This record gives sequence, C-alpha cells and structure tokens, in this order.
Amino acid sequence: MKTNRIMRFVAGLFVVSVLACLPGIAGAVTVYVSDVREISKRGGPSTEHRILQMLSAGAKMEVLSEQAGWLQVRGPNGVEGWVLKRFTSEVIPVSLKYQELREEYDELYAASSGALGRIAELEEVNQNLLETLSETSNKLLDLDREHAALQLDAGNVLDLRQRYDQTVTDLAEVQAEVEILRRENSKLNSRDRFYWFLTGGAVFLVAWLAGVITGRLQGKRRNTLQYT
Repeated sequence: MKTNRIMRFVAGLFVVSVLACLPGIAGAVTVYVSDVREISKRGGPSTEHRILQMLSAGAKMEVLSEQAGWLQVRGPNGVEGWVLKRFTSEVIPVSLKYQELREEYDELYAASSGALGRIAELEEVNQNLLETLSETSNKLLDLDREHAALQLDAGNVLDLRQRYDQTVTDLAEVQAEVEILRRENSKLNSRDRFYWFLTGGAVFLVAWLAGVITGRLQGKRRNTLQYT
C-alpha cells in the first residue's frame, strides 16, 4: 500500500512539474539579431562574462529569460547564452527578409527558368505542329484538286463511254441497214442481170428473125429477077 502511494505521489509530482513548465514553453518568444554586423553571446548577463560565440545580423534566437537589459537566449544550435536586448528585435530584420526574399527569388527564378525552358520547348513543338499542319493543309488542297480533276476525268470518261456505246448502237443499226441494202442491191443486181439477159436474148432473136426475113426477101427477089 505504501509503495502504491509513493508511486502515485511521484507521478503527481511529475505531472505538476510538466504543467509548471508549460507556461514557460507556451510563452517562449523568438527574437532576431538587429541589422548590425554581429553581436556577442556571453556566458552571463554582463560584459565581464566570456564570449561564447558571435551572432551575425538576422540570427534567430529563443528567449529563455530577461535580466537587467540582457536576454538569456538559445540559438538554433542549442547553445544558451546572454545577449544585450537593445541589439535584438522581435521583428524580422531587413537583412534577413532580404536574404529570405533573395532565396525565394532564386528558387522562383530557377523554377521559372525551367518553366521558360519548357515554354520554349512547347513553343518549338507548337511551331513544328503549325508547320506540319500547314504542310498537311497544302497536301489536302492538292488532294482536293486531284480529286476534282479525277471527278472531271471520270465525268469525261463516262461521257465518252456513253458516246461510245451510242456510236456502237448507231453503227450496229447502220450495219443492219447496210446489210438490208446489200441484200436489196443483190436482188436488184440479179434482176438487172436477168433483165439484161432477156433483153440480149430478145435483141438476138430479133436480129436473127430480121436476118431470116431479110434472107428470104432477097431469095424471092432473086427468083423474080430470074423469071423476068
């Protein structure tokens, strides 16, 4: 039982100690070395104490306590010491602001340089795309012209084809008419030859009859003359 009480007492004491430290932690103030060349951090709150380190302008410190115009501070490296309050400021010094802005500017410039380089690359790619688009447009126009020419040629070919088909049809009709005329002409030639044959025969017959009649007449004349 006693052991448990002792343990609870120690735990309560630890909690009280932690709570006692919280206000100090919550009330911690950050200060900066003012815009001077540098100040000294000493081992105690007077110039008689030895110098622990030199702090440059803009150095950041955490205030632990204050005594007679001196501040007990802790630096980023964890070293504690005392500095004159009049050389510090709770406002960020111009030099530190300038340095931070300069670093931010350098970062932005580096980022913007990369962005500018990327923009330049994109502009080059865009220019190449525009040139490719222009070439493609020209090729498309040429293809349109060729297509129009082909359509015109196709129309001409179709017209020529239709004319050819019509000519073939007309030629077939003419050939049919020629064949009919040839047959009729052949018939006419046959008739003409027959007629000429008949005419020649008739002429021959007439001539023969004329000869016979003439011969008989001459024979009768001769006989008549003899009897006279």
